[in-house]
Amino acid sequence: MVLFMKMLDEVRDNVVCFYESLYQEKEAWRPTVEGLDFHSIGAFDSAQLERKFDREEVVSVLKDLKGDKAPGPDGFSMAFFHKCWDIVGDDVMGFFEEFHTHCKFEKSLNATFIALIPKKWDALNIRDYRPISLISSMYKLLSKVLANRIKTVLELLISDSQNAFVGGRQTLDSVLIANECLDSRLKSSTLGILCKLDIEKAYDHVNWDCLLYLLVRMGFGNRWCQWIKTCISTVQFSVLVNGSPEGFFGNSRGLRQGDPLSPLLFLLVMEVLSKMFKKSEEAGLICGFMAGVLGGSEVRISHLLFADDTIVFCDAVPQQVMHIRKVLSCFEAVTGLKVNLTKSEMVPVGVVDNMPYLADLLCCRIGALPMLYLGMPLGAPYKGLSVWNSGLSVWNSVLEKIERRLASWQTLYLSKGGRLTLLKSTLSSLPTYFLSLFTIPVSVAQRIEKLQRNFLWGGMGDGVKYHLPFWVNGYGVLGLKSLICGGELLWQNMGWSGGGWRSKHCRGTHGCGLWKSISSGWDGFSRRIEYSVGKGDRIRFWFDKWCDQTWMTSCAWNISFLRDFNDWEMPEVLSFFNFIQPFLPNRETDDKLVWPLRKSGKFDVRSYYGALQVPLRSRFPWKIIWGVKAPRRISFFIWTAACGKILTCDNLMRRGHVLAAWCCMCKKGWETVDHLLIHCEVAAALWGFVFQRFGIQWVLPAKRNSRVFEDKEKSLLQLQEVFVGLLYDCSRTWGFTTASSLPEFAVSFYVD
Repeated sequence: MVLFMKMLDEVRDNVVCFYESLYQEKEAWRPTVEGLDFHSIGAFDSAQLERKFDREEVVSVLKDLKGDKAPGPDGFSMAFFHKCWDIVGDDVMGFFEEFHTHCKFEKSLNATFIALIPKKWDALNIRDYRPISLISSMYKLLSKVLANRIKTVLELLISDSQNAFVGGRQTLDSVLIANECLDSRLKSSTLGILCKLDIEKAYDHVNWDCLLYLLVRMGFGNRWCQWIKTCISTVQFSVLVNGSPEGFFGNSRGLRQGDPLSPLLFLLVMEVLSKMFKKSEEAGLICGFMAGVLGGSEVRISHLLFADDTIVFCDAVPQQVMHIRKVLSCFEAVTGLKVNLTKSEMVPVGVVDNMPYLADLLCCRIGALPMLYLGMPLGAPYKGLSVWNSGLSVWNSVLEKIERRLASWQTLYLSKGGRLTLLKSTLSSLPTYFLSLFTIPVSVAQRIEKLQRNFLWGGMGDGVKYHLPFWVNGYGVLGLKSLICGGELLWQNMGWSGGGWRSKHCRGTHGCGLWKSISSGWDGFSRRIEYSVGKGDRIRFWFDKWCDQTWMTSCAWNISFLRDFNDWEMPEVLSFFNFIQPFLPNRETDDKLVWPLRKSGKFDVRSYYGALQVPLRSRFPWKIIWGVKAPRRISFFIWTAACGKILTCDNLMRRGHVLAAWCCMCKKGWETVDHLLIHCEVAAALWGFVFQRFGIQWVLPAKRNSRVFEDKEKSLLQLQEVFVGLLYDCSRTWGFTTASSLPEFAVSFYVD
């Protein structure tokens, strides 16, 4: 029941009471999991985690922390430490040394504000808000240092079924594996079910005793365990209600959302669930979906975990469903994490007749394919338009999201520079996540680019909005990427991350259609890469670039049959062996991929995008326009003018307008782009004024428009004053002047 509270005091008291209860452990004792085998780290790794904190490590972490993030109760953002490190650096290092020695710090440093962020637009209940912790700057720095250290050993501790926050693993790995498992089961004759589980208040319900027990089981030292205990148990919360902190209470369970350590510690807790499912699968109590064959044995996947997003695969058998429920009950008893079965759903894979009965066993809802998993379609046709423009209520399609975002922005008074910034920062990134896996149809790409064009050249009202320069712009004059090229390079980024190594192609009905679509572009991509020879067991001698940036087939004989060498061929044979001698394999290192478009040899999306683009025929130096430190609207106008597309009289007449073509500035010549900006007497006088100082141009177009549309005229002296004022604003914004006032700047500006 939703409570509508009118009195502010009552609202405050109820909010504080709710969160004070949320962070209190209800059980005095919980069982442990002695029967599960966890991975553990060695003595060397444990000692490395507990080593002393050095200044270089702390400074490196400090540089990674963004300075404009919301501060905690201490009021200091990280920007303060960025600017004042020379002053406070010794004190900060003293804090780290004390923490290393005594394993504790002042509790006031761990005071935390809870900011309530609504999960949906019509949030009415307190549970509709996500509690984000605003922690103090000193603790945030310490937590980030500890988080960076534990990241170095996570890959040794976390099972392959977990893909969140572990180096070398990606979000899309889970989505791709889930699609492959589903694709394989749909092609088989065996019925199955897929359970998508919702963990209730995941971070907030973590039991501390379980977490500390897991740290010991995984090989962490006493000092590290004491550090973690201090970090999670000395917290004091205050809840921000209408911007004011209310209450001051401690906690006895839970991890804070907003603490850099929390996601990594949560992975260790979720490892309990992963190990429980793994042991159940090994005992034959759960049978996962087959994902392929490796080394002559089947690879079966029973579960995938990404933080608190959990998905379970099993046969459509009541006994297996009952065992899943037992596993979830044991998991809750050990860790304190409860699966909210009323929000979880069970999806049939194939035609499962007893689906209602199976759903009742797990006490969850019945879902259907396609569905969403980690924000991506699961079980949808990967080449279909429904992924991008769906009328289903299962998910909001990419086109729907873009159109909805544009509708909210269309009513705003935005300059062209502001619109371009929004396009680059938001609209261009919306399809990127989908492009990482799914092929974008040409019609959808054209539709999205049309929406972008209409927004860029649009404005207030329903009048005609002209699209001035050509949209196709080679290397991205506007900085907006081609969606089709973007999809290809994101796919190859996945291929590079996986090394591109494979034993054979997937043909026919074998393999996931989605993965076959992604890997189909590898042959073209592989022609651009080179190989650094190690053992040499993963490189094709004739068809890979491993020897002096070339293929052996292009610099040696085309071998099509075997025979003995003739005498006159021996010099060429010796020359061939001398050529490959420096690149012969060694037995100490593995073969590596090398990206020749970067000096570092590491693949990056930007260089590959440039390789995919067709260069412009024009030699105009576009980078000079977009790279200059000037307001974006000015760069945008200069670019439009350089293209000869600003709406002067001659361009308007080409579009069918009937009007007098004379120049409203000098009232003499025919108004063209060149005349208005260069040859007009007023323009020439202004340029003469500019060239006597430095160079910038923005005053003239604005004043020309004021004469045309508002019938306002200014003298040349007044235009010069406007120019100096604009130049002062730009110089002050970019830090080019120390003048504190316009008169002071004008005096320095007019110095001969």
